[in-house]
Amino acid sequence: MTLTPMRLLLITFLGLAWLAGAHNSAWSDEKTSSAKPTDSMIIGMAQQFVLEHYQRQLANHFDIAFDIANIHPQPDAGYWAVVGGFMADAGGKNYKPHAFGIAIRLICPDHEKVTCWQMEKLVIDQTIILNN
Repeated sequence: MTLTPMRLLLITFLGLAWLAGAHNSAWSDEKTSSAKPTDSMIIGMAQQFVLEHYQRQLANHFDIAFDIANIHPQPDAGYWAVVGGFMADAGGKNYKPHAFGIAIRLICPDHEKVTCWQMEKLVIDQTIILNN
């Protein structure tokens, strides 16, 4: 089996997410809310973190379109790894593909509040950006 860059990114990211699995969520034992975030909400929050970080680092890339993303639930409640891709304008409508992997955690029961989400790990194009 040949390791394509996307497979290598996925293996690297899932390894990082697995290593972080020992961390406990601040509210993982609380069952105050029976409603869980939807897959689209999890992916949306992950993409928002990627978008915010990517624009901060590369100020001249403003046109970004996300591709399909996959959620990989982790053993801890309220913790997910999301892997996907996006196209970003590198200037003059010259779009370049990028891959990302991100681990996000829900740190309070109200998943509809942006402040209840925390980014713990971020990989963009096989470069580790954040590894908490």
